[in-house]
Amino acid sequence: MTNAFQPDPVVAARSLFKEKKGFPWFLAMACAALFAFSFFMYTWQYQFTGADLYIHSQLASEFNFLDPHSITSRLAYPMWHLCVSVLYQAGLPLAWSAAIMCSLAKVLGLVLAWWLLRVLAGRRVPLPVLTIAAFCLMFITSLRLPWFNPVVYRGVGSPTVWHNPTQTMVAFSMLLCVPYLAHCWYEFERRLPLYRQKAKLPWHMPAILAALNMFCLSCKPTFMQAFIPAAFLFFLIQWIRHPRNSAFFFQIILAFLPAVGYFGLQYLYYTGVLVEFTSGLEFGLTPGSAWNAIRSALLMSAFPLFAMLCCRRKDLLQDKMLVLALIMLLISALQSMFFRETGLRQGHGNFNWAAMSCSLLLWILMTGHFLRSVAAFKEAKDKSWYRVAAFGAGFSLLLWHLYSSWYYVYYLFKWGTMF
Repeated sequence: MTNAFQPDPVVAARSLFKEKKGFPWFLAMACAALFAFSFFMYTWQYQFTGADLYIHSQLASEFNFLDPHSITSRLAYPMWHLCVSVLYQAGLPLAWSAAIMCSLAKVLGLVLAWWLLRVLAGRRVPLPVLTIAAFCLMFITSLRLPWFNPVVYRGVGSPTVWHNPTQTMVAFSMLLCVPYLAHCWYEFERRLPLYRQKAKLPWHMPAILAALNMFCLSCKPTFMQAFIPAAFLFFLIQWIRHPRNSAFFFQIILAFLPAVGYFGLQYLYYTGVLVEFTSGLEFGLTPGSAWNAIRSALLMSAFPLFAMLCCRRKDLLQDKMLVLALIMLLISALQSMFFRETGLRQGHGNFNWAAMSCSLLLWILMTGHFLRSVAAFKEAKDKSWYRVAAFGAGFSLLLWHLYSSWYYVYYLFKWGTMF
């Protein structure tokens, strides 16, 4: 079996899952363990009446499916709330309904992360290792510096959070959008030599991409505020490289048009144009905001950024998901620097959510590449001392992140706080 890197996540997944390796019992046990812990965590979090989980749950409990205004007048990203409302109106307690939806979102994130790790890490990495890695990624946080962020999350942010239910939906929905967008690009590349300037996608692919984008926006718009401009920059550069293939690029534009329109409505909603009593937007750069954004990005993504130096593979940037993730990380950092909310949401830090989502995406992608590089290095005959030192430093940084992740959960229960 070849271990050549296949950058298309959908094609690689088809190839891998055709191999008959039996039911993934280890993954099933990891999913059960994560669901059980998450359900306990979220039912415990429900006690904090000022927390996002409780507030969003109360909104969901007031939905009346016979009166759409009861939904649209309250928020512009209702997916989590709709699911919770269905469970609640079916007879489950509100706390259980909220906890079940959050826990399911966590498990879906685990399954999609496992899929991407399996695609990126290749066949040399055992499936139990990939499962453990995916499980740990569902808890990963920024680095804890006792003199700066002793409680891990505050003042920095985190790739994963436990207090915000809609962010748990974003964490798995983005893992559908980014791989499928990359799949669209690779499909175009495959068709290009055959069809040349007439190369374009089958129309079901832009339709699926448009549906995934809309689904992600209905969960929460924070990831898409980085994903849309990153996709624009990526495909603009490719359009310049392939000026005769406008048909394909118009397909991509059409796939993003519904999302851009929906995102615009969400912006108008939260800046008080469509409804009253919301927030405004302030634009400006200060040395403090610039440093906070850079520092937070480094603390959240220290390991994946360092892992890029460790891997040193020529095919690393062939992964267009990784290229998109790096562009998104830069855009989300710039948004954190320049944009601030005013009004009711002043100080809520909602322009930091995109950076947290992009950090988690980068974590998943680079963990897969790192494991692949480690497996290849173990089989290599020439093991230079600086490569050994680099991988050693990478694992040390990873352990620091894992310690910080454990400490964050310990802190939440120890001090009885929501974040």
